[in-house]
Amino acid sequence: MIMRSYAQVNPQFWMSEGGRRLRKFGPEALLVAVYLETSPHSNMLGLYYIPKLYLAHETGLGIEGASKGLQGCIEAEFCRFDEASEVVWVIDMALRQIAPSLKETDKRTKNVQQAYASLPENPFLTEFYDRYSPAFHLLERRVPRAGNASKTEGASKPLRSQEQEQEQEAPSQEGRKPRDGRAQASCTRTPAPTREAGPISLNGAAR
Repeated sequence: MIMRSYAQVNPQFWMSEGGRRLRKFGPEALLVAVYLETSPHSNMLGLYYIPKLYLAHETGLGIEGASKGLQGCIEAEFCRFDEASEVVWVIDMALRQIAPSLKETDKRTKNVQQAYASLPENPFLTEFYDRYSPAFHLLERRVPRAGNASKTEGASKPLRSQEQEQEQEAPSQEGRKPRDGRAQASCTRTPAPTREAGPISLNGAAR
């Protein structure tokens, strides 16, 4: 993996509204925030894979301190973190590391699209696109696999309701039974008025 060689950190960070919010959650949150912005594992999008073990080791906070700092960053709305994929999204990092916006002809738009396309599967892909596509002219919107799975499950629900309707209708088809005690098929022909109805044979004709 190619690690970043540099990152931009605005000195006004400490006096910004975001910096003040982070201070309320203690020094661990401040350290984790600066680490996430400058981590060698990060990218310019601020959306990347970062296990808590890396965070704990490289900040020197240990697992408990790193977890506390990360939770503070989440509550301060500085970032979001998905436990399953171990992906963090530093929400406004792309604005600071790339630009508030790019012209459509800017060559960096292609780099941003390539970086977005290469991201590991995570639940923030669609939200990132919706937030930054106007600023960076992103072309291809990615949908997490979990979203696709839920659509597939939802599409199967009408099938189950049809089965339930058929089960509810089944009793209304019962009642008339042939002499041998078997349930009469729904396709029973109306018997001739001059003959007594008998059981239905395999070919559908009355005996």
